[in-house]
Amino acid sequence: ASCWIDLGFVLLQASEILKLALILYLATWLTSEKKIEFKKFLFIMAIAIGPVILQPDLGSAVLLSSTAMAIYFISGAPLWQFGSLIAMAVSAIVMLAISAPYRLARVKTFLNPDLDPQGASYHVRQILIAIGTGGWFGVGLGKSRQKYAYLPEVTTDSIFAVIAEEIGFVGCTVLLVIFLLFIMEGIKIARGSKDEFGQLLASGIIIALAVQMLVNLGAMVALLPLTGVPLPFVSYGGSSLIVSFTMVG
Repeated sequence: ASCWIDLGFVLLQASEILKLALILYLATWLTSEKKIEFKKFLFIMAIAIGPVILQPDLGSAVLLSSTAMAIYFISGAPLWQFGSLIAMAVSAIVMLAISAPYRLARVKTFLNPDLDPQGASYHVRQILIAIGTGGWFGVGLGKSRQKYAYLPEVTTDSIFAVIAEEIGFVGCTVLLVIFLLFIMEGIKIARGSKDEFGQLLASGIIIALAVQMLVNLGAMVALLPLTGVPLPFVSYGGSSLIVSFTMVG
C-alpha cells in the first residue's frame, strides 16, 4: 500500500488530512445548499474516497465513508437516501474485501481464527494471546512479552493489545471509560452548537474519532476483521496525532 507521501523531512499520511478536510467541506456545503442533491453527494464521496481505496487503504475508506454518511444524515437527508447509502457502502466493502487475496484471507481468519496460525491468522492470534495474558490487572507497565518480536505493529495498530497485557482488564476498562466520556462530551458540544455549520462540524469530528476507536478496538478483540486503523491519541504516528488534536481544537 502507498499510504504516505515522503516530503523529505517528514512522512505525511494524506488520508488523515483528508479526514478533516472532508468533514469541513461537507459541513460547509450542506449548510450552504438550499436543496441537497443526492448525486452531488455521491460525486463528492467518489472524488474523496476513490483515491484512498486505490492506495489501497480499505480501513481509512470505511472510516471516511461512515463519517460522510453520518454528516449527510444529520443534515436532514431523507431516510431512503441514507438507506441507499448504507446498502451501497456494504456492497462496496464486501466486493473490495473479496477482490484482494490478502483482504479475503483476513475475512477468513476473522471467521475462523484457527485457520493458518503461522500465516494469515498470526496477527490476530498474537493479539488475543497478549490480551489473555493480561488477565485482570496485567503483567505490569513495560513488562509485555508479546511486544518483543511476536506482536506486529506494537506501537500503532496493535497498541491496545500491549496495553491490555500490561495493565489488564481493569486498566483497559478505565481507558474505555475515558474514551466514552470523550465521545459524550463531543456529542454535548455538537448539540450545544448555535448554528447548523457548528453542529455538522462537531458531529462529523466526534463521529470520525468514535468510529476510528470502534474499528481499532473491535479488531483488537476479534469482533471485527483486522484492519490498519490507529487508535486515536494512543497509537504512535505524527499525521494521525496532529490531525486528531486539530479536530479536537
